[in-house]
Amino acid sequence: MIRYFTVFVAFAALSGCATAPNIDVRPVEIEPITEIKSEPFDAQATLSAAQDDFNAERYQDALSGFAKVLVHKPKDKPALIGSGESFLALGEYQKAAIIFWDEQFSDDEDQDEIRIGKILSGVYTDRFDNPQKAINDGLVFAPGDARLWNAKGQYHDRADEWMDALACYVHALGTDKWRSGTINNMGMSLLLQERYAEAESKFSQAMKISPQTDIYDNNRRMSLILSGQLKAALIDIEDNRAADILNDAGYVALQSGKSKRARLLFQMALDTSPVHHVKAEANLARVNAL
Repeated sequence: MIRYFTVFVAFAALSGCATAPNIDVRPVEIEPITEIKSEPFDAQATLSAAQDDFNAERYQDALSGFAKVLVHKPKDKPALIGSGESFLALGEYQKAAIIFWDEQFSDDEDQDEIRIGKILSGVYTDRFDNPQKAINDGLVFAPGDARLWNAKGQYHDRADEWMDALACYVHALGTDKWRSGTINNMGMSLLLQERYAEAESKFSQAMKISPQTDIYDNNRRMSLILSGQLKAALIDIEDNRAADILNDAGYVALQSGKSKRARLLFQMALDTSPVHHVKAEANLARVNAL
C-alpha cells in the first residue's frame, strides 16, 4: 500500500508574547519513494548460457557471458577457461595466453582442457621453442581436438605444404567441432595459394556458421582485395576497419613475393586510417627496405 505523508509547517510563538500569531498551516504532500528491487545475479545460469553460445560457435556472445560471471566471481575457473577458449576462437591469442599461462589453476579434472589452451595460445604467441612438437604432444592426449589439428594444418601452410595442411583440416572437420574456425583456416590456406575465389567462398561459409565473428568477414574482404575487387571489399565498413584489412592484405601480398602490390596496399591503409596506423607504417618501411 502506498502511503502519502503530510508535513505540517508551523511557527512557535515567541516567548514573552501575550498572544500567539495566527498560523497558516498548509499540508505538503511528498511523492512516495518507490523501492527498486534488482534481481539477484544468477552466475550458474549465465555460465550455462555462455557455454551454450560457445558450443553454437557464437563466440562473441559466449565471451560476453563469461565476462559477466567474472565480474561477480573473478576467479571462477569455468568462466576463466571459457573466456580463454573464446579468445582463441576469436583469434585474440595474446588475451588467451594471459589466461592459460598467467592464471594459477589447480590440478584437477580440467587439467587437460587447460593444457590444450596453454599449447594453443603458446603456439600462436611464440612461447614455444618447438611449436610443432608442442602441437604433436597435445594430439597424443587429445587426438580429437579440432583446434590442435587446425594448428597443425596452419604449421603446414606456413611451410607451403598444402596437401598436408588440407589433410589436417579434413581431420578437424571429422571431429564435428569448431567447424567455422576450420573452414576459415581452409580459406586462408587457399588464399595463400592465390586461389582467391575459392578462399572467399570458404570465408563466406564460415560466416554463415558464426556470423558474429568479424575475423571471418575481414578475411572474406581481404580475398576480394587480393582478387582486385577493392570497391566490393570495403563497402559498408568503418575506415579504421578498412585500414586494418588493407594492411593485412598487404602483408599476405608481401608473403607471396608481390612487393609492389604490398607497398600499394600499405600506403592505402595509411591513407584510409583515421588515426596513425603503426603496423601499416612499419610494413611499408619493411617493403621499402627490400
